Amino acid sequence: MSKPINFEFLFGRSVLNLPGVCIPLIASASAEQLRVLIGLASENGKTLEGLAALADTTEDHALAAIAFWEKNGVITLSEELSMPTAPTYAQEGRAAYTGADMERISASGEMQELLAVCSAIFGKTFTPTETESLFYLYDGLRLEFEYIVRLCKYCHDIGKASLRYLEKVAISLYDGGSVTVGALEAYIEKEERKNDMEFQIRMLFGIGERALTPKEKEYLSAWVIDWNFSYEIIEMAYNQMMSQIPQPKFSYENGILKRWAEAGCRTKEDVEKLLVGDKKARENAKQKEKEQNIGFDLDEFFAAATLRGEESSGS
Repeated sequence: MSKPINFEFLFGRSVLNLPGVCIPLIASASAEQLRVLIGLASENGKTLEGLAALADTTEDHALAAIAFWEKNGVITLSEELSMPTAPTYAQEGRAAYTGADMERISASGEMQELLAVCSAIFGKTFTPTETESLFYLYDGLRLEFEYIVRLCKYCHDIGKASLRYLEKVAISLYDGGSVTVGALEAYIEKEERKNDMEFQIRMLFGIGERALTPKEKEYLSAWVIDWNFSYEIIEMAYNQMMSQIPQPKFSYENGILKRWAEAGCRTKEDVEKLLVGDKKARENAKQKEKEQNIGFDLDEFFAAATLRGEESSGS
């Protein structure tokens, strides 16, 4: 049984009011976005400069956080403050850290531990530039210790043990709103499933070591992630395709799988049921066509017989 928390807010002479709609977003918001939200509710959050200072971030980053809360319906901006598109970290790039910044961040015991753990995972001593990348994830993006270590291990496991790649993936995830450990685990699970399936599909199609084209990767992502098909169903579609064309084509198989997805197929049994229905529909169509052809032939026969009878009478 969960133990209740007994407490009282000490409001004093000031109070912060926040919309209840922000509560479900707490888990997905970053620490910086939460600081900006609290700052917006305070007197110091009335100017961009004051808000950035209060949230311990840059004005551009504050704008990005404001855009996050606006997008999720927590705040609305007046026409004067309306922004086109707030810059993302990926778009604006990473600002260089000064020597004083490096010393400040290095003084953190957690940061020192993070450097040691990530260095051990990658099996190397980081250069100053690589160290700066790690500082950026921890201090700039404010990602959790566990988040960075998990992402570091994932990059190592897929053969991309470099801080440059780690930073690139982290920025992409941050800009997409995946900033919690849970969101990261969901991303990794999807990527691992897609990679495992890619190996099996390569074997199925006889591709070998050739790199997949962007379009083929798009198809693969649709089959595995969007439609959530198992390898068994993908193989069924492959066999159906090979019964109709001489050479395998991703586009052709995609057409089959797309139809199955739109028909609501999720299991092997669903597909088999659909195929049985298709077979009956084809048989019924053939029977109907046969009956129509027979009817047409009988009409012609009687017409020809009548004509012969008339010709015989005339003679």
